[in-house]
Amino acid sequence: MDHPTGGNGPAGSPARGCLIAVLVAVGLVCALVLWQIHRILDRTPPDVGAFAHSAATQTADAAAARTSSAGLTNLTAALPWAVPLGTSVADSCHTEDQNPFIGPAHWAPINCVRSSVLYLAFDGNIRTHLHQLDAMLAEQKWVGSGLSPNTLTGMATWMSQAGGEPSPAGSQQGSTDPPGSQPICLSTTYGPATQKHDIPYGGLGVRLRVAVAELPCTPRAETGDIQIGGRLEKAAVDGTVYLAWHPLLTDTVSRSAYTTHRYVVAFSIVDSYAVQSTAPKD
Repeated sequence: MDHPTGGNGPAGSPARGCLIAVLVAVGLVCALVLWQIHRILDRTPPDVGAFAHSAATQTADAAAARTSSAGLTNLTAALPWAVPLGTSVADSCHTEDQNPFIGPAHWAPINCVRSSVLYLAFDGNIRTHLHQLDAMLAEQKWVGSGLSPNTLTGMATWMSQAGGEPSPAGSQQGSTDPPGSQPICLSTTYGPATQKHDIPYGGLGVRLRVAVAELPCTPRAETGDIQIGGRLEKAAVDGTVYLAWHPLLTDTVSRSAYTTHRYVVAFSIVDSYAVQSTAPKD
């Protein structure tokens, strides 16, 4: 007569199957949790250097360098009444984490931008020179972007209507303005006439910022680097690679110019010449 053999028979097989299924499910859940933790902790940026040094990016960079250099040369030649103070260049490719606090990193598209800045000083009647600057920019096919006023003359008129304190630079040499006029500290942005839209953030295109200032102001130049407290630094954000950096400290340039001239103008040509998506591929 056969005797029962306990749980080793057919009745034990379903129990073992359920146990294995539970262990597999738990394993999958743990793996998913570990993967999510890895994604949250891993904030390594995409390989910006590889994109920056690729053949296509280097070709676009060389074209941007030629265009920006020619643009600054044309601006200088068109302003014989202004004294050149120097130029700076910052050329970098960068990305940024758009979700830096909670959850996985979300890296913005890699964007390569060349910022070229020309500094000039001048004296004389500011109203006359602002008209001359506007006429020169129109002749070179730079058009104001954004909301009006989008010319230097229009910006100066708008600012003067708001009033202001007496200009501390009113007694400086080269001044032909009446005492008590508001210090000039203005800027506006232009784009090429052939560029029918403003550049979206991180998009391709060229813009020109023109800033005119007198003491106590420093012209607002788009230098492509960090200038704080009299110090020059490259952008320290993870995912930034510089291809060229020939800096000038805007504050130092303008303060030096103010010892002998009334006004400083800064022309910043900013050329966004290459973009690569960082979205994960399916």
